[in-house]
Amino acid sequence: MKHLLPLFVLAAATSATLPNISESVGLPPLDASRLSTPDLNGDGHADLVVRLNDRSPTAPRIFLWTVDRTSPTGGRFNATADTTLPDISPRDVLTFADLNNDGHQDAIIARYLDYLQPDFVAPTDAPTRTAWLPGHGDGSFAAPVLIDAAPAATTAAIAVGDVNADGLPDLWLGNWYERYFSGYEGFSNDMLLQYSTTDDSPAFARWSLPGESAPLEPATDPGGRPTYGAAVARLDDSALPLLIELNYGRRWNRLWSLSGPAPLKKDLTADPASVEETPVRPGGALEYRRDEIVRLLRGVDIAPQAGFDGDAIRHGKHPVWLQERAKDDPRFKRDDEPPFRANGNTFDVAVGDIDNDGDFDVFVSTIIHNWAGDSSDRSRFLVNRLRETGTLTFDSPPQLSVDRVPDVVTPENRNFNQGDIFCELADFDNDGRLDLIICSSDYSDPPPHDERLRIFLQQPDGTFADHSAELGLDHIGAGQPAVLDLDGDGALDLIVGQSFNRLTAERRRDAGLANGTLSVDSPEDAKARPVVHVYHNALAGDRAGLVLRLRGDPAQHVTRDAFGAIVRASVDLDGDPTTPDVVLHRQLLGPGGHAGKRGDSLVHFGLDAASSVRDLTIIWPDADRTTSSLGDLAAGTWLVDLATGAVPQPLP
Repeated sequence: MKHLLPLFVLAAATSATLPNISESVGLPPLDASRLSTPDLNGDGHADLVVRLNDRSPTAPRIFLWTVDRTSPTGGRFNATADTTLPDISPRDVLTFADLNNDGHQDAIIARYLDYLQPDFVAPTDAPTRTAWLPGHGDGSFAAPVLIDAAPAATTAAIAVGDVNADGLPDLWLGNWYERYFSGYEGFSNDMLLQYSTTDDSPAFARWSLPGESAPLEPATDPGGRPTYGAAVARLDDSALPLLIELNYGRRWNRLWSLSGPAPLKKDLTADPASVEETPVRPGGALEYRRDEIVRLLRGVDIAPQAGFDGDAIRHGKHPVWLQERAKDDPRFKRDDEPPFRANGNTFDVAVGDIDNDGDFDVFVSTIIHNWAGDSSDRSRFLVNRLRETGTLTFDSPPQLSVDRVPDVVTPENRNFNQGDIFCELADFDNDGRLDLIICSSDYSDPPPHDERLRIFLQQPDGTFADHSAELGLDHIGAGQPAVLDLDGDGALDLIVGQSFNRLTAERRRDAGLANGTLSVDSPEDAKARPVVHVYHNALAGDRAGLVLRLRGDPAQHVTRDAFGAIVRASVDLDGDPTTPDVVLHRQLLGPGGHAGKRGDSLVHFGLDAASSVRDLTIIWPDADRTTSSLGDLAAGTWLVDLATGAVPQPLP
């Protein structure tokens, strides 16, 4: 097995690498595409949950991180003897969050229930529907608790965030087609708002999306759309976050703007002495709580006017070469698409302030096929113009294009693809500028346009340069990524799954040679296997980094996970006291994007030439946007707990 291979060898800095240390940190060769890195035992270090590539239902494997400061890697992953997680099918969605605010990460499972298909077979093992499993804080979980408010659907994405800013985590479920290959109708997505109960156990009420029951109408496509990605994020200055809906089938994406008073977390009792902020409502303690939170919330899709729904090319016409090919081969005959089918196959989203202007920008990863024509949307940056214009609008400057397409399209290469399924933003070289990860898979395009893990490093002029080839990046068929800080050194590490889905035999062999499951002496019919890769970040060199781990306070209407918190830091990136500091903004995002993508819960600042940040401020995600000003803070890893006064505590 090949290991400790250099991933990056920078032309100007030969010592900067991102080696694959999977074996060194105790991981066996894991054939898996999907994974996540929640902190399951509450020790301040991310653990690893891996879903093996298996066609039948299989229990995920859990590896807990054990700190070892004598090790070059800072520790090891150790497999748990019994995960207590149930068998889940490849299409089910799994993610983690502290749903009940008890300090332990819980498991959330959304069953992919394709029950309208004639060959549907219902799950036989619990849970048979969408459910959550309370975490014990040691990597094990209690029995599943069904979420009755979640209708049966082909759920493909889970996002977690405090949507109505009441201190209780909510669930945003993205659902797919009602009957794939049998019509355009999609299940409406499910916004599940958590509300208080007498025993403080999570209960949910479903908030109906505007227009969700409308029949299919091509001009506006008002009903459910096949969603592959869902996220909860703050992109403007509204009191509540926005709901991001990423759609497949070349349908428009949506951006739901929410408004309404944030309900109180505290139970409303008949005893006036126990009510501090609001008089008792008619009806008693909790009788109308479920109805209240649903009726108080308002929402509207602002994607069309914000420029978020898709690019401007909407003619739906297929290329001329495809029409010519269809004359000799009727398999290639395709009617041009109507406008509502002339957009994107969008899977995932990454959110970050790429230009350091104080608002949050977006990258969306999208599958394209050249045969679909130029109205098929590409993966692209959506730059937020809120600070320049005062209005939430997005555009995609051409200089930020990350397309990988042939310079000259010929009959041999004209059917190219870009299978961009996952994406992420992170400052890998600690220069204060966010970089881009794209994980592509599922298509057998030849090099240099093949589907693989790519890192685009942000340049001083704000553009993004693909360093994949010259840096020796060799991870074909990249699956789900997770960003984390393994050893607490302030440099972000990366774990990436792998998939050989749809690869030709030739490309599978190339991938097997690259990941070490094949050698040059292996027989031609030898089977390559996907392998999870753990990359340790040495790209930062001498540049320091600062990592914050935030802990909210439900008593102050901030969830324990504090998803949605925004942190602002003034940093002297160039080390020159005569030049102005750069103000960096980061947002602590919860699970979201495609398939419940879940990395480490951290806020990271690359400091470049600085050794500390100045004027560090946390804006917590409650309705009042409580602010904690921390002043100067040195590089390192810090815990900030709102319940204890938000005083930073160093973490080893």
